[in-house]
Amino acid sequence: MGVKLGSVVMIMVMFFIAKISFESAMAEKTPEKLNYRSAASIDKSYNDHLNYK
Repeated sequence: MGVKLGSVVMIMVMFFIAKISFESAMAEKTPEKLNYRSAASIDKSYNDHLNYK
């Protein structure tokens, strides 16, 4: 019995997804406040509108 190419590709994709998931789980958590950019004007206007109510 031969091994089909599709089966080999599927196994490789599954290993790749597992590797990415493992690396994401083991990554250092960084604080979310590292973004020093200000909000875009449309975001600020929308937030002001929501906070006005």
